[in-house]
Amino acid sequence: MYRNLLLIIIISSFGFSQNIDSLFVKGNNYYNDKDFSNSVKHYENILNQGLYHQDLYFNLGNAYFKLEDYGNARWAYEMALDLSPRDEDIAYNLDIAKSRIPNLIEPPELLIIDSLNMVFDNFTYRNFIFLTSVLVLMSSILFILYKIRPSKSNRRVYYFLLFLSFISLALSIDRFIWIKNNKFGIIISENADAYSAPYVNENIKIFTLFSGNKVQVSQNTNEWIEISVIDGRKGWIRVQDVRTLD
Repeated sequence: MYRNLLLIIIISSFGFSQNIDSLFVKGNNYYNDKDFSNSVKHYENILNQGLYHQDLYFNLGNAYFKLEDYGNARWAYEMALDLSPRDEDIAYNLDIAKSRIPNLIEPPELLIIDSLNMVFDNFTYRNFIFLTSVLVLMSSILFILYKIRPSKSNRRVYYFLLFLSFISLALSIDRFIWIKNNKFGIIISENADAYSAPYVNENIKIFTLFSGNKVQVSQNTNEWIEISVIDGRKGWIRVQDVRTLD
């Protein structure tokens, strides 16, 4: 099911044009009428005008899913989840979309690593910054209270909050560095041929990726993107074969 009211409120609050509001309403109407191609067209038009919101991506993912375009559906859901990482509806739809992707390449399940990833995946960079700010503020208040009324309990709580502040700050920095140095994309072409160099030549074609698989982006030119797959393979694919998550 699509989402409606929240996004329109967001649009109005930031003073976006009536054209964008109209596009979103029309996109929803086309979705209700099961005209998913036109629904996608209107949602994409909004994105092209510079509006980004989890509800917009969620609706776009649903429309692509109905068209059985699971590559673009996964891309839209991943974009939505990046903006709202604890949204259960988005996460559920993403899992359903991934289950429909043939020849899906996913990392092996590792309990410790998966647990750490779950922590990071459920909090955005802004969440870590906000948490750090709150902890620093609370530490400052406890420090003042300790100076006014010295006690062992105030001092212990102060040092404990200060310790948590440093941990949160370290996680914020780590998250920022990770985001900056790790860029990903979703294969959206039915078959994306990868080459050992950035040009088409059957002699240097090394493997083929299928729509919906996630890849890491290393570098790019105007027409080519160098990618790596979770299984260690690397190669160059055409820009139109992949949609980056940025």
